[in-house]
Amino acid sequence: MPETYGPKGRVYPLSALNDTMRLVRIRCPYCERQHCYQPSDLIQIFGDVDVDSLMERMKCEHGRDHGRLEVEAFAPTGREAVGLRIRRLVAIKINRVPVWREDAA
Repeated sequence: MPETYGPKGRVYPLSALNDTMRLVRIRCPYCERQHCYQPSDLIQIFGDVDVDSLMERMKCEHGRDHGRLEVEAFAPTGREAVGLRIRRLVAIKINRVPVWREDAA
């Protein structure tokens, strides 16, 4: 009898990738751009979430209507590690917007 394709049984958090020295590769299938990230940088932005949940949380920088991104956790081999560019988090900017209220005098 064929096996059903149900939901994944266990959650694989980003912190598990830190323990095994793995990276996260995110690729936009529409514009075919891909970037590699350290899991610790993604934890600072999204929290310690499941790796597969990044598909819905992240959007392509070159077009928000490009659909879901492909997310893959990988351990770079020697050949892949040569010349591999990893995006690192420099700062998180928070946009502060004032909200006003009118008081009757």
